[in-house]
Amino acid sequence: MNHDRRPIRLPRMDAAPVLRTDFTDPAGWARLLQALEMPVTLEEGSQDVCDYDRAISYVTPIDKEKYRGLLPETVLAAAPGTGHDLPYDHLYLADAETFASDDLPLLGIDIHVDDAGDEPWPREKPFRVPALQVAGIEINDSIANLFFREFHAFDWSDSEVHVAGPGTAVYEEFRQMDQEDEDDD
Repeated sequence: MNHDRRPIRLPRMDAAPVLRTDFTDPAGWARLLQALEMPVTLEEGSQDVCDYDRAISYVTPIDKEKYRGLLPETVLAAAPGTGHDLPYDHLYLADAETFASDDLPLLGIDIHVDDAGDEPWPREKPFRVPALQVAGIEINDSIANLFFREFHAFDWSDSEVHVAGPGTAVYEEFRQMDQEDEDDD
């Protein structure tokens, strides 16, 4: 689909979307979904499930063909400053560069608008965020500790996250909570 000729509509949802734009690597998309669902913490060795969180609690992966080849410029043209009203101020693109790297760096795009009518802050240029770091960004953004755009120059190599992988007690507890949620639906 040629996004230069046809405007795109950004999805309406409460959580920041992760839009799949590259469809050449189905295994890469599956790895990304798994990374977004992994419980992560900054506390090395913690066995307390309360120390962990998952990106999937804050973002919504979207796997729709209409976003194939979507470029940051097209996203910005469809963003709130152009008259659209969205409940999120940023989103992520899962593109070919995302799937080409082991840390699955999503392209984060700042689409915020200054609602107060004051002099707006300039939007930050799109920047890469390793998939396992998304939970930390989203937690900080949700409590207004740090806003999404403040992570644009962050050195991810200085911020190690610890993953509770399959077979760990924390992972199994999250899996059990997910199962209980499914049973309640």
